[in-house]
Amino acid sequence: MTADYYQQQAQKREEAAIEELYEVSQLKTSVFRVRTNQHKLILYMNEPKRWQEQYTDLVNYVYQARLVWYEFRANYSNDNSTIYDSVIEQEAIRRLLQTHKGFDAYLERTETLFQNNNPRQLSSNEIRAAQDQLLNFMHGSSVFMIDNFLDDITNLVEVIAEEYHLANEELQRAEKLRLYIIIGSLSLSIAIATLLAIYTSRTIAHPIQAVTHVAQQVTEESNFDLQAPVTTNDEVGILAASLNRLILEVQQLIKAQNDANEQLEVYSQVLEKKVCERTRELNEKNLSLELALEQLRRTQAQLVETEQNSEKN
Repeated sequence: MTADYYQQQAQKREEAAIEELYEVSQLKTSVFRVRTNQHKLILYMNEPKRWQEQYTDLVNYVYQARLVWYEFRANYSNDNSTIYDSVIEQEAIRRLLQTHKGFDAYLERTETLFQNNNPRQLSSNEIRAAQDQLLNFMHGSSVFMIDNFLDDITNLVEVIAEEYHLANEELQRAEKLRLYIIIGSLSLSIAIATLLAIYTSRTIAHPIQAVTHVAQQVTEESNFDLQAPVTTNDEVGILAASLNRLILEVQQLIKAQNDANEQLEVYSQVLEKKVCERTRELNEKNLSLELALEQLRRTQAQLVETEQNSEKN
């Protein structure tokens, strides 16, 4: 915005100088045309047809000069001076407006003289007299007034041209300033973005690294007494708190599993003891049963032997 402001101001000064230069150049050109056409009309006094053509041009040039001079006075009066006009230019314009107020009278006098000295309406002697009268008008006091007028206009053109040159240089400086501001802004933005990126990465990465380190330790060492530090209330803090809850839940599950394993071990030992006792009881009963069977076999054998002995007798 700063660069645009200075660039716009410089452009406005340059555009104002170009417009002023165009208007003053138009004024100078119109005065030259009137002056040149006056000489042509005097030369063509003996050629009525060509004189009439040049007279028509003179009327148009006088009209254009009067119109340009009127617009110049309207645009460059003291009340309408622009803020871009320098002191030298304002002084040159003031001198031009005050010194040459008789330019309108000069144009009116030119129209009247050439209108009243139309060679078509004059005899040969009257034409020579008209030429003398017009030459006296052209080379009398009016010539000094027009020459001074043109000199002042030329001086004003040089002043405005110098202002245009300065405005152009100011525009170039404004464009350079714009470029410097853009480069400086981009450099500053890149530096700030880099610092913010570093700060943000550290702010985010360090808690994540701490959570990751705790998770690795828990996984590698199976140490479920560790807890991740919760330093923020953002997503990283939520992640750390969730990891801590997960570690606690896993710790509780492992503890419950260990308790269940211990209880199962106790049940196993009790069952083994009971099995041993039951096996011993069965073994004792089997031994008793075998002894009873053995006794029964002996008794049976004795009975058989007794029966056999009885039959023999």
